[in-house]
Amino acid sequence: MRIKVTTPLNTRIGGAHRTYQTGTVREPGEEIEVTGTVQGEEINGNNTWYRAGDEANSNFWSGGAEQMDGADSNFQQWIVDLNLPEIWGKYAGTGVGVAVVDTGIAPGITDLFYNASKFYVYGEGVEIKDGDGHGTVCASIIGSRNISGNSIGVAPACNLYICKISETKFFDDNETGALRYAEAIDWCASKPEIQIISISWSTEIKLQQTKDTIQKAINNAVSNKKIIICSIGNATSYGDNSAFYPACFENVIGVGATPLEDVVYPFINEHLDIVVNGADIDAYQKDSTVEKGTGSSQATAIIAGIVALMVQKKNFSYTFDDIKNTLTKLCEPKTSFPIPADGSTGTFNLPLLNPALLLDFFNNTI
Repeated sequence: MRIKVTTPLNTRIGGAHRTYQTGTVREPGEEIEVTGTVQGEEINGNNTWYRAGDEANSNFWSGGAEQMDGADSNFQQWIVDLNLPEIWGKYAGTGVGVAVVDTGIAPGITDLFYNASKFYVYGEGVEIKDGDGHGTVCASIIGSRNISGNSIGVAPACNLYICKISETKFFDDNETGALRYAEAIDWCASKPEIQIISISWSTEIKLQQTKDTIQKAINNAVSNKKIIICSIGNATSYGDNSAFYPACFENVIGVGATPLEDVVYPFINEHLDIVVNGADIDAYQKDSTVEKGTGSSQATAIIAGIVALMVQKKNFSYTFDDIKNTLTKLCEPKTSFPIPADGSTGTFNLPLLNPALLLDFFNNTI
């Protein structure tokens, strides 16, 4: 991608901080080819820097340049649609802890920094390594650093914590497996450095005792200032109101992907709090490649990243209700998606995230 210098801008050689060696002073109007963004020294409330990716490791403070539109941009379209490049100029999730409850994480991916000494696994001898890939996908959408030329992470400066609840995307037994939700949530609740718990899973749970155990863990986590964000799940037809968990518990934020005919349908019930595009989202795979994926899992990871940006903006002064109400205000009050379902047309009003309102929130204009 390319940036255009807007004010005389020092090149910093070796790192994103004014203590590093000063290189060439770039003048207003100059265009510079960069590979992505990195978080560095905060100047005037802005800690986002552009990195050139050259042998000298040149860095440029983003407050002195602007992203150029056009074919040279390496931003995915959904990132542009959500106005994330503009938001990153002020907030990137710096210092916000996000726990990813999933299948683990793949080691050795340059863009994926996570706490390798503090994590949860569901059993003795279980490794944090992701053998399935789903956890790596979700973690990268939330918090990829975006420093290797791939702009993937919504909150590139957040701190990722990994909670591995399964080797595969599904439990062998839903009732016993689902209790791992409670264990992982309890683990997160005891960690003050974690603010957000992201769960891109949806499970059918029938036993009330199992539900009660998980709900108790959720309530405890919320009382400890945790924000729990869960996938509402993917239905096979439009208008299915089936209840899957943890999204259908109280005190969580239920997320669904924007419906696309014959591609993805979220379950639609009273626990669906917010809808965002979850189609064709680039993410890292367990083998370090980048591939596109679609679903409410991707949508959930996106919202978890956005909430990390919100927590930073609020200077860590928030409650669960505060964050949930803010998200509600950033959705279009009535959004209809007429999609044929089983030979008929169903229309539902869904809470679709409005990118313009999202940008206004971060610009303090609402």
